[in-house]
Amino acid sequence: MAVAVSVESLPGGPAPKAGVTVTGLGVGSSVVTVWRTVDGERGPVRGARRVVMNDAGFVTDWDAPINRPVAYEIEVLSGPGGPARATAAAITISSVTGWLMDPFVPQSAVPVLGEPRNNGDIYLRGQALAELEYAADVSLFNVMGSKKPLGLFGERMAERGVDLALGTRSAVESKRLKELLRSSSGFLFRPGPDLDGLMLDPLMFIGAPSVSQVPVDTAWGGELTWWNFKADTVAAPTIKVLTATFTYGDVQLLTATYQQKQTAMAGKTYLDDLKNPLS
Repeated sequence: MAVAVSVESLPGGPAPKAGVTVTGLGVGSSVVTVWRTVDGERGPVRGARRVVMNDAGFVTDWDAPINRPVAYEIEVLSGPGGPARATAAAITISSVTGWLMDPFVPQSAVPVLGEPRNNGDIYLRGQALAELEYAADVSLFNVMGSKKPLGLFGERMAERGVDLALGTRSAVESKRLKELLRSSSGFLFRPGPDLDGLMLDPLMFIGAPSVSQVPVDTAWGGELTWWNFKADTVAAPTIKVLTATFTYGDVQLLTATYQQKQTAMAGKTYLDDLKNPLS
């Protein structure tokens, strides 16, 4: 049976997401990576790079881009059937709002609108995203005998200083947004359809070192609160934990000399040794 991959939009909360089903890997352990391509840019699905599956597997993409065609690809690096690739038909996951969440806690996701419609909305205020800065490192060096300095140019970076000024008009949504903003300094912002004209990236992982809360009229019984913060675009965060399952004593009991240990680990990496020093 050939390797196959299919993708679907998963219903229910807390936010739009995609489900990727992989089949046909064969009995035994396979090391696979699930790739996502959107707007011509290909990257691994967070948490699905070099994962182990047996015959079949299912991956939930909590970061699935919204309102844009997305293609998913499975790459088998090793397994019973050897290396292989398969691509699913492109899918578009619809959403009437944008989304802001802690990328490690999907349950924290809150919908974000480009303008307020109802009192229960979390919305971007007028100044939000009014200016996007794309910086690059440029160094100039004066050269003796020349009127023109030598320039060294770095790659232009993604958006930074992104103004995501938000507003809430209900105590419930204010509390919900406050809990999210206080829980982390890193977020994932997926722009909604009302921001299409800004041509933003479909997935904006951002770092926000400081957030300010401005109670506009809550002191006299109102519920209007402004939330001010500027963020820089960063690479998608990942969690990789390496734990030791063997002790030095275990290794010492099974190898009489250091040369025996070196021979056993010939051709293997340092990480391989940390994972299984007795092989």
